[in-house]
Amino acid sequence: SNLKAQVAEDYTLEAILLDKEKNLVIKGDSKDLRLEKGINSLNISLPVDKPYKWSAESPYLYHTLIVLKDGSGQIAEVIPHRTGFRCVELKDGLMLVNGKAIKFKGVNRHEHHPRLGRAIPYETMVEDVLLMKQHNINAVRTAHYPDDPKFYQLCDEYGLYLIDEADIETHGFEYGEGVSALSDNPVWQEAYIDRVSRMVERDKNHPSIILWSLGNESGFGQNHIATYKWIKENDPTRLVHYEGESVGHFKDGNYELKACDVHSTMYTSHKEMDQVGQGSHRYPHIMCEYAHAMGNGPGGLADYWDIFYSHDRLQGGFVWEWIDHGIEQTDNKGQLYYAYGGDFGDKPNDGNFIIDGLIFPDRTPSPGLIEYKKVIEPIRVEALNLDKGEIKLTNLYDFIGLDHLQATWEIAHDDKVYSRGIIELPELEAGESAQIILPYKLPKVGQAKTDYWLNIRFALAWDEMWAKQGHEIAWAQLKLPVAQTEALARPLGNHLPTLVFTEGDKDLLVEGADFKITFDTVYGTISSWKHEGKDMIISGPRLNFWHAPTDNEMYVKKEWKKAGLDALTHRVDSFSWELDGDFLRVHIKARIAPPVHAWGFSSEYTYTIYKSGDVRLRVVGDLKGKNPPETLPRIGLKMRLPKSMERFSWYGRGPGESYIDTKKAGRFATYNLGIEDLSTPYVYPQENGNRSDTSWVSATDLTGIGLFAAADSKFNFSAHLYRQEDFENARHRTDLVERDYITLNLDYRHNGIGTNSCGPGPLDKYILKADETFNFSVRLKPFSRNAISPTVLNKQVMI
Repeated sequence: SNLKAQVAEDYTLEAILLDKEKNLVIKGDSKDLRLEKGINSLNISLPVDKPYKWSAESPYLYHTLIVLKDGSGQIAEVIPHRTGFRCVELKDGLMLVNGKAIKFKGVNRHEHHPRLGRAIPYETMVEDVLLMKQHNINAVRTAHYPDDPKFYQLCDEYGLYLIDEADIETHGFEYGEGVSALSDNPVWQEAYIDRVSRMVERDKNHPSIILWSLGNESGFGQNHIATYKWIKENDPTRLVHYEGESVGHFKDGNYELKACDVHSTMYTSHKEMDQVGQGSHRYPHIMCEYAHAMGNGPGGLADYWDIFYSHDRLQGGFVWEWIDHGIEQTDNKGQLYYAYGGDFGDKPNDGNFIIDGLIFPDRTPSPGLIEYKKVIEPIRVEALNLDKGEIKLTNLYDFIGLDHLQATWEIAHDDKVYSRGIIELPELEAGESAQIILPYKLPKVGQAKTDYWLNIRFALAWDEMWAKQGHEIAWAQLKLPVAQTEALARPLGNHLPTLVFTEGDKDLLVEGADFKITFDTVYGTISSWKHEGKDMIISGPRLNFWHAPTDNEMYVKKEWKKAGLDALTHRVDSFSWELDGDFLRVHIKARIAPPVHAWGFSSEYTYTIYKSGDVRLRVVGDLKGKNPPETLPRIGLKMRLPKSMERFSWYGRGPGESYIDTKKAGRFATYNLGIEDLSTPYVYPQENGNRSDTSWVSATDLTGIGLFAAADSKFNFSAHLYRQEDFENARHRTDLVERDYITLNLDYRHNGIGTNSCGPGPLDKYILKADETFNFSVRLKPFSRNAISPTVLNKQVMI
């Protein structure tokens, strides 16, 4: 350590090192540390044999005491500090911490509080750190300035790696002299060094800081090289980060970095990352910003991490960003909402572009954070031979084993647990894998149309500073190879009286023993469906290709709207029906197209109505015409249900929101939620609340009576007290006014979410192409939830 002091004559210093439990490790000899009168500068070196090493996974801190004594031996001052021992180095093209190439599972964090702005209370800093640790995050970039010193102390204590970033940014010069104008101007060199040096001198004693960052989005110039040299001369114990130098060079394995030690890029595509990982390069690579978490998203996280884990030199990244920067406000009705750019009469502004975090302004986790936790969990489970209970475990920690965890397994089907047990975890070092056998016995024959799942859970075996015993760290769900009995088709009312129909000028009424269905022959939809006097459907179903655009669709929505996707109209070209002895079949041909444009969907609806009241609807269609859109938001059916049908059950992924590229955190099970819990309260309203890979869904009133829907393949569903137009037209949650009905969406497919608010769009495998022919079926039926269990629901057979 280097110490500077101004003291009176004959003062002495003692340097004392205590371990975590405050036992003495070593003490400096005060005779060698005698201070002369005036300003003193001296170095203290205390040899420590085999210290415990600090890492984010094992943040062991010693206690250092610098004790100043006067000439009589009395203590004049004591300076305490928490000290961690760790080594950061660049070796063989990798960034090593304590000799290991770590993966950054990070976030960018601005200092923000919804009521206090940039003034962050200590308790809120603790809340941030706890949330990060509880969601498997191990690193923070202090975007884009040094933070409150107390935050660094918390990162030392709880265990988070830090990129400490200087408050240098010249982004606005892009519109004038160029973003590098200041960075390459020697007149500004002293100012650059001043900002960087003050950060380094203030924060240099924090073990959590493993990279210094020269700033953000300031182009590149000689002043960056000068600040890099200053850091290397004054703190050679850490590496240096600066994204600006990598622009245009990160694919060149021979390029020699002049002002940093790692390649760093922002929002690089999956394809480019994979190419960089496969190449031969002199430096490691991190993504200092990726997976823009604005609104609904980010999509494609799991795909990024598949790539990161495939290449050693790709050492992770930092999601942009941690929190939505909404400012708490109250409208004239007393309703709380979160304001953003333009809500204060401020011009210019960037609108809701700062509503881009993994947590909402009140620090409630968003679906994006739940997804991130799953994607970066530190244990991987793979199936080997599930007939015999053989699985493979891989420890994805960088340093520690699995002894701090307890693991359990269960076999579940429908809403029941078939068997369960405890897993005796092997001694598995970081990065190692092992095969284990779970002592379960599978049923020889399972129940019809029932999935059997092996659910494995890893939780804390004891209390940690950041979570209690039992806190879930990781989980896995594997589908078991259980043969099923043949499903017997249930007679759909053969014993019931023949259907009665009445055809009017503009409608067709179909009556059974306990139901009445009325079709609007002009618009080609059901206008009324009553079962035992209760409304099942108010209107619909009708094909729907639109949704309220998400923030990550801010660019593609322009193409969609230009093509008229938001203004589609339905024209019924033919309506016909035929009666068989057991059922009535209705055929509807329709064209769905925007006005003016020369493209549209040619579609057919075929309803088969059985005497039991069961209805099967098959929908087919394809795109025809010139200059259509290339992609679609969705393909599905939209209908209105009575508002009283507020209780929803389903079998599929849950319990939260999921989409085709954001569904890793969705577990298969039977779920029950109220209508108010099926929406995600994004600060800026948009498409939300989808549940993917659904087998069936039911909507019932408080008496348990309602509508059941299933399909011949997995589908998506969402239900809201608002129309999609309401979400699209609202700027804040308080703009939304509940309708007197529920909008239910049964969707065949969705477009991927992606991160194109600032980053790449959905991967090709997640894109819903407009020219794909669609052909799907749904089955609708009235039912009583009190008289039928989820086990029985899973056995419902599509006719």
